Amino acid sequence: MRIGDIMTKDPEPCLTSASCASAIEIMRRRKCGFLPVVADFASKRVIGVVTDRDIALHLGQVDRPASQAIVESCMARDVKAVSSEADLADVAQVMEAAAVHRVPVVDDGRLVGVLSIKDIALAARKQWAYSGPHVTERQMSEIIEAIAAAR
Repeated sequence: MRIGDIMTKDPEPCLTSASCASAIEIMRRRKCGFLPVVADFASKRVIGVVTDRDIALHLGQVDRPASQAIVESCMARDVKAVSSEADLADVAQVMEAAAVHRVPVVDDGRLVGVLSIKDIALAARKQWAYSGPHVTERQMSEIIEAIAAAR
């Protein structure tokens, strides 16, 4: 299964200079807990990621309102990105090794999507309704267990 077929396309990124409050607003509006952080909106080159948990933990440490803290202060910089042409099995290994539930999808250095465990589960559920080759229930369980165990 190709990642480009199951990823969430065109995610809304943020900049390192954005306030945590603006990142939280994007997450609220998009109903997600993860944002790719890009160098600039023109290039969409991923330089980090930030989660709602990252922001909450950071704000608890600095004792400042979200409007006065910037994303750069709490984002993860060691980004594990994948290609939209990658195979699900390869991406599952990346997610397991990095112990992450979501990864940015990058083609030619440009952000094109995000792949999450939810995307994988929804794709597997759709495939189970059809005959032919697909991600088996066992494979799906193994992917989720591997990622969860790596934490």
